Amino acid sequence: MKRLPLLILLVPTLALAGGRVSAFKAENKLGANYWNAQAALDGKIETAWMVPGESANKGEWLEIDLPTGDVDKVAIYPGYGKNSETWTDYPRVKTLRVDVYAINDTDDTQQVGSSTVEVADKAEMQILDLPDVKTGAMGGRARLVVLDVYPGDDYPNLAVSEVALILKEIEAKATLTELSSEEGRDALMDEDPKTTWKADKASFTLSSTGFSLSSVGFVNGGKDWARPKTVTITVGPVSKTTELPDAPEAWAPIPIFNGFNGGGFGDVVIEVTDVYPGAKNAQVALGELKVRATTYSPF
Repeated sequence: MKRLPLLILLVPTLALAGGRVSAFKAENKLGANYWNAQAALDGKIETAWMVPGESANKGEWLEIDLPTGDVDKVAIYPGYGKNSETWTDYPRVKTLRVDVYAINDTDDTQQVGSSTVEVADKAEMQILDLPDVKTGAMGGRARLVVLDVYPGDDYPNLAVSEVALILKEIEAKATLTELSSEEGRDALMDEDPKTTWKADKASFTLSSTGFSLSSVGFVNGGKDWARPKTVTITVGPVSKTTELPDAPEAWAPIPIFNGFNGGGFGDVVIEVTDVYPGAKNAQVALGELKVRATTYSPF
Protein backbone atom coordinates (compact mmCIF):
# COMPACT_ATOMS: atom_id res chain seq x y z
CA MET A 1 0.00 0.00 0.00
CA LYS A 2 1.00 3.60 -0.55
CA ARG A 3 2.57 5.28 2.48
CA LEU A 4 0.52 8.29 3.50
CA PRO A 5 2.43 10.61 5.86
CA LEU A 6 0.39 12.66 8.29
CA LEU A 7 2.51 15.29 10.01
CA ILE A 8 1.28 16.67 13.32
CA LEU A 9 2.91 19.41 15.35
CA LEU A 10 1.93 19.42 18.98
CA VAL A 11 2.89 22.58 20.81
CA PRO A 12 3.35 21.81 24.50
CA THR A 13 2.42 23.92 27.45
CA LEU A 14 4.16 21.62 29.89
CA ALA A 15 7.77 20.53 29.66
CA LEU A 16 8.11 18.62 32.90
CA ALA A 17 10.86 16.12 32.31
CA GLY A 18 12.67 14.87 35.34
CA GLY A 19 13.79 11.66 36.95
CA ARG A 20 16.03 10.75 39.85
CA VAL A 21 17.30 7.44 41.18
CA SER A 22 18.68 6.22 44.48
CA ALA A 23 21.85 5.00 42.75
CA PHE A 24 23.14 4.03 39.32
CA LYS A 25 26.10 2.16 37.88
CA ALA A 26 29.20 4.20 37.10
CA GLU A 27 30.25 4.22 33.45
CA ASN A 28 33.32 5.58 31.70
CA LYS A 29 33.15 4.47 28.06
CA LEU A 30 29.49 5.18 27.32
CA GLY A 31 29.16 8.37 29.36
CA ALA A 32 28.86 9.12 33.06
CA ASN A 33 25.03 9.07 33.04
CA TYR A 34 24.49 6.16 30.66
CA TRP A 35 22.81 4.01 33.37
CA ASN A 36 21.07 6.91 35.13
CA ALA A 37 17.33 7.61 35.47
CA GLN A 38 16.81 9.01 31.96
CA ALA A 39 17.72 5.63 30.44
CA ALA A 40 14.47 4.25 31.89
CA LEU A 41 12.42 7.27 30.75
CA ASP A 42 13.55 7.62 27.12
CA GLY A 43 11.09 5.21 25.50
CA LYS A 44 13.89 2.89 24.38
CA ILE A 45 13.96 -0.73 25.50
CA GLU A 46 17.62 -1.06 24.55
CA THR A 47 18.68 1.37 27.31
CA ALA A 48 18.23 0.80 31.04
CA TRP A 49 18.58 2.19 34.51
CA MET A 50 21.13 -0.06 36.23
CA VAL A 51 22.11 -0.01 39.89
CA PRO A 52 25.70 -0.58 41.08
CA GLY A 53 26.97 -4.14 41.35
CA GLU A 54 27.32 -3.94 45.12
CA SER A 55 23.67 -2.93 45.60
CA ALA A 56 21.24 -5.23 47.37
CA ASN A 57 18.63 -4.14 44.77
CA LYS A 58 15.79 -4.10 47.29
CA GLY A 59 15.06 -0.57 48.38
CA GLU A 60 16.46 1.09 45.26
CA TRP A 61 14.08 3.63 43.72
CA LEU A 62 13.38 5.77 40.68
CA GLU A 63 11.41 9.01 40.97
CA ILE A 64 9.45 10.67 38.15
CA ASP A 65 8.17 14.26 37.99
CA LEU A 66 4.49 14.48 37.04
CA PRO A 67 2.16 17.22 35.82
CA THR A 68 -1.21 18.05 37.35
CA GLY A 69 -3.43 15.07 36.61
CA ASP A 70 -4.90 11.76 37.73
CA VAL A 71 -2.49 8.84 38.18
CA ASP A 72 -4.20 5.66 36.97
CA LYS A 73 -1.60 2.97 36.19
CA VAL A 74 2.11 2.23 36.17
CA ALA A 75 3.92 0.79 33.15
CA ILE A 76 7.19 -1.10 33.49
CA TYR A 77 9.57 -3.14 31.36
CA PRO A 78 11.02 -4.79 34.46
CA GLY A 79 14.43 -5.95 33.20
CA TYR A 80 17.13 -5.11 30.69
CA GLY A 81 15.35 -5.68 27.39
CA LYS A 82 18.17 -5.01 24.93
CA ASN A 83 18.15 -8.69 23.94
CA SER A 84 17.28 -12.13 25.35
CA GLU A 85 20.68 -12.48 27.01
CA THR A 86 20.55 -9.15 28.87
CA TRP A 87 17.04 -10.02 30.01
CA THR A 88 18.16 -13.21 31.79
CA ASP A 89 21.64 -12.00 32.79
CA TYR A 90 20.42 -9.25 35.14
CA PRO A 91 17.84 -9.26 37.96
CA ARG A 92 14.32 -8.03 37.17
CA VAL A 93 11.70 -6.25 39.26
CA LYS A 94 9.32 -8.65 41.00
CA THR A 95 7.54 -6.42 43.53
CA LEU A 96 7.20 -2.65 43.22
CA ARG A 97 5.79 0.00 45.53
CA VAL A 98 4.49 3.20 43.95
CA ASP A 99 4.38 6.26 46.22
CA VAL A 100 2.63 9.33 44.77
CA TYR A 101 3.21 12.87 46.03
CA ALA A 102 1.28 16.05 45.26
CA ILE A 103 2.76 19.54 45.08
CA ASN A 104 0.38 22.39 45.87
CA ASP A 105 0.56 26.04 44.84
CA THR A 106 2.75 26.92 47.80
CA ASP A 107 5.27 24.24 46.80
CA ASP A 108 4.33 22.07 49.78
CA THR A 109 4.67 18.35 49.06
CA GLN A 110 2.29 15.75 50.48
CA GLN A 111 2.12 11.99 49.96
CA VAL A 112 -1.32 11.20 48.53
CA GLY A 113 -1.04 7.53 47.64
CA SER A 114 0.97 4.35 48.06
CA SER A 115 0.35 0.91 46.56
CA THR A 116 2.25 -2.29 45.88
CA VAL A 117 2.09 -4.25 42.61
CA GLU A 118 3.41 -7.65 41.60
CA VAL A 119 5.28 -7.73 38.28
CA ALA A 120 5.37 -10.81 36.05
CA ASP A 121 8.74 -12.15 34.93
CA LYS A 122 7.98 -11.33 31.28
CA ALA A 123 10.11 -9.43 28.78
CA GLU A 124 7.42 -6.93 27.84
CA MET A 125 5.97 -3.59 28.82
CA GLN A 126 3.48 -4.38 31.58
CA ILE A 127 0.69 -1.98 32.52
CA LEU A 128 -0.53 -2.43 36.10
CA ASP A 129 -3.53 -0.83 37.77
CA LEU A 130 -3.09 1.59 40.67
CA PRO A 131 -5.69 3.19 42.94
CA ASP A 132 -6.63 6.48 41.27
CA VAL A 133 -4.99 9.48 42.88
CA LYS A 134 -4.66 13.15 41.93
CA THR A 135 -1.43 15.10 41.88
CA GLY A 136 -1.39 18.70 43.14
CA ALA A 137 -2.06 22.09 41.59
CA MET A 138 1.64 22.32 40.73
CA GLY A 139 1.99 18.68 39.72
CA GLY A 140 3.72 16.03 41.76
CA ARG A 141 6.01 13.06 41.57
CA ALA A 142 5.95 9.29 41.87
CA ARG A 143 8.63 7.22 43.56
CA LEU A 144 8.90 3.61 42.37
CA VAL A 145 10.57 1.53 45.10
CA VAL A 146 11.90 -1.96 44.34
CA LEU A 147 10.79 -4.38 47.07
CA ASP A 148 11.85 -7.70 45.50
CA VAL A 149 13.55 -8.99 42.34
CA TYR A 150 13.84 -12.07 40.17
CA PRO A 151 17.54 -13.11 40.25
CA GLY A 152 19.79 -12.74 37.22
CA ASP A 153 21.82 -15.63 35.80
CA ASP A 154 25.16 -13.83 35.56
CA TYR A 155 25.07 -10.44 37.31
CA PRO A 156 23.80 -9.33 40.74
CA ASN A 157 22.64 -5.81 39.92
CA LEU A 158 19.14 -4.83 38.83
CA ALA A 159 18.47 -3.24 35.43
CA VAL A 160 15.15 -1.74 34.27
CA SER A 161 14.59 -0.69 30.66
CA GLU A 162 11.46 1.47 30.98
CA VAL A 163 9.04 2.84 33.56
CA ALA A 164 6.19 5.32 33.19
CA LEU A 165 3.09 6.54 34.98
CA ILE A 166 -0.15 6.35 33.03
CA LEU A 167 -2.39 9.37 33.65
CA LYS A 168 -6.08 9.46 32.84
CA GLU A 169 -6.94 11.12 29.55
CA ILE A 170 -9.31 14.01 28.98
CA GLU A 171 -10.88 15.36 25.79
CA ALA A 172 -8.63 18.02 24.27
CA LYS A 173 -8.69 20.76 21.66
CA ALA A 174 -6.29 21.39 18.79
CA THR A 175 -6.02 23.92 15.99
CA LEU A 176 -5.61 22.84 12.38
CA THR A 177 -2.85 24.88 10.76
CA GLU A 178 -1.78 23.11 7.54
CA LEU A 179 -3.19 20.53 5.11
CA SER A 180 -1.91 18.97 1.92
CA SER A 181 -5.41 19.33 0.49
CA GLU A 182 -7.58 22.35 1.30
CA GLU A 183 -10.72 20.64 0.01
CA GLY A 184 -12.89 19.75 2.99
CA ARG A 185 -10.54 21.48 5.43
CA ASP A 186 -13.28 22.37 7.91
CA ALA A 187 -14.55 18.80 8.00
CA LEU A 188 -11.64 17.57 10.12
CA MET A 189 -12.48 19.72 13.15
CA ASP A 190 -16.20 20.50 12.80
CA GLU A 191 -17.38 17.73 15.15
CA ASP A 192 -19.60 16.37 12.37
CA PRO A 193 -18.41 12.91 11.21
CA LYS A 194 -20.72 13.05 8.20
CA THR A 195 -18.53 15.70 6.57
CA THR A 196 -15.24 14.29 5.23
CA TRP A 197 -11.74 15.37 4.29
CA LYS A 198 -10.17 13.34 1.47
CA ALA A 199 -6.60 13.15 0.16
CA ASP A 200 -4.29 10.98 -1.94
CA LYS A 201 -1.20 12.00 0.00
CA ALA A 202 -2.49 13.09 3.35
CA SER A 203 -0.53 15.46 5.55
CA PHE A 204 -1.58 18.07 8.06
CA THR A 205 -0.33 20.00 11.06
CA LEU A 206 -2.00 20.60 14.41
CA SER A 207 -1.09 22.86 17.29
CA SER A 208 -2.51 22.63 20.79
CA THR A 209 -2.42 25.43 23.34
CA GLY A 210 -2.81 24.43 26.94
CA PHE A 211 -3.14 20.67 26.49
CA SER A 212 -0.48 17.97 26.92
CA LEU A 213 -1.60 15.66 24.11
CA SER A 214 -1.44 11.90 24.61
CA SER A 215 -3.36 10.24 21.77
CA VAL A 216 -4.87 10.91 18.35
CA GLY A 217 -8.25 9.64 17.12
CA PHE A 218 -9.28 8.99 13.53
CA VAL A 219 -12.97 9.01 12.58
CA ASN A 220 -13.11 7.19 9.26
CA GLY A 221 -15.10 8.39 6.28
CA GLY A 222 -16.84 5.08 5.60
CA LYS A 223 -16.18 1.75 3.90
CA ASP A 224 -16.27 3.27 0.40
CA TRP A 225 -12.98 5.05 1.17
CA ALA A 226 -9.59 3.84 2.37
CA ARG A 227 -9.10 3.95 6.16
CA PRO A 228 -5.90 4.14 8.24
CA LYS A 229 -4.75 0.65 9.27
CA THR A 230 -1.20 1.04 10.59
CA VAL A 231 0.14 4.31 11.97
CA THR A 232 3.59 5.16 13.30
CA ILE A 233 3.82 8.12 15.65
CA THR A 234 7.19 9.69 16.46
CA VAL A 235 7.94 12.17 19.23
CA GLY A 236 11.55 13.23 19.74
CA PRO A 237 13.73 10.11 19.36
CA VAL A 238 10.87 7.68 20.12
CA SER A 239 8.50 5.96 17.69
CA LYS A 240 5.51 3.71 18.26
CA THR A 241 3.61 1.73 15.64
CA THR A 242 -0.06 0.99 16.25
CA GLU A 243 -2.37 -1.21 14.22
CA LEU A 244 -5.83 0.32 14.23
CA PRO A 245 -9.03 -1.73 14.11
CA ASP A 246 -11.21 -1.32 11.04
CA ALA A 247 -13.78 0.58 13.05
CA PRO A 248 -15.65 3.85 12.58
CA GLU A 249 -13.37 5.46 15.19
CA ALA A 250 -9.86 4.34 16.17
CA TRP A 251 -7.23 5.80 18.50
CA ALA A 252 -3.43 5.68 18.47
CA PRO A 253 -1.27 6.63 21.47
CA ILE A 254 1.47 9.21 21.22
CA PRO A 255 4.66 7.48 22.47
CA ILE A 256 5.36 7.76 26.18
CA PHE A 257 8.40 9.96 26.70
CA ASN A 258 9.77 11.55 29.89
CA GLY A 259 8.05 9.08 32.19
CA PHE A 260 4.32 9.74 31.65
CA ASN A 261 1.82 9.70 28.80
CA GLY A 262 1.35 13.18 27.41
CA GLY A 263 4.96 14.01 28.29
CA GLY A 264 6.24 14.31 24.73
CA PHE A 265 6.86 17.75 23.28
CA GLY A 266 7.87 19.38 19.99
CA ASP A 267 7.16 17.89 16.56
CA VAL A 268 5.06 14.74 16.45
CA VAL A 269 5.09 12.91 13.13
CA ILE A 270 2.29 10.51 12.23
CA GLU A 271 2.61 8.19 9.24
CA VAL A 272 -0.15 5.98 7.93
CA THR A 273 1.97 3.11 6.64
CA ASP A 274 -0.92 0.88 5.55
CA VAL A 275 -4.63 1.28 4.88
CA TYR A 276 -7.79 -0.75 4.73
CA PRO A 277 -8.80 -0.47 1.03
CA GLY A 278 -11.99 1.35 0.16
CA ALA A 279 -14.79 -0.46 -1.63
CA LYS A 280 -15.04 2.27 -4.28
CA ASN A 281 -12.21 4.80 -3.75
CA ALA A 282 -8.44 4.63 -3.13
CA GLN A 283 -8.30 7.97 -1.34
CA VAL A 284 -8.23 8.10 2.45
CA ALA A 285 -11.29 9.85 3.90
CA LEU A 286 -11.49 11.15 7.45
CA GLY A 287 -14.69 12.42 8.98
CA GLU A 288 -13.00 13.86 12.03
CA LEU A 289 -9.63 14.16 13.76
CA LYS A 290 -9.70 14.08 17.56
CA VAL A 291 -7.13 14.44 20.32
CA ARG A 292 -6.87 13.55 24.00
CA ALA A 293 -4.54 14.89 26.68
CA THR A 294 -3.51 14.09 30.23
CA THR A 295 -3.35 17.64 31.58
CA TYR A 296 -4.46 21.17 30.77
CA SER A 297 -3.05 24.53 31.71
CA PRO A 298 -4.39 27.87 30.41
CA PHE A 299 -0.91 29.42 30.68
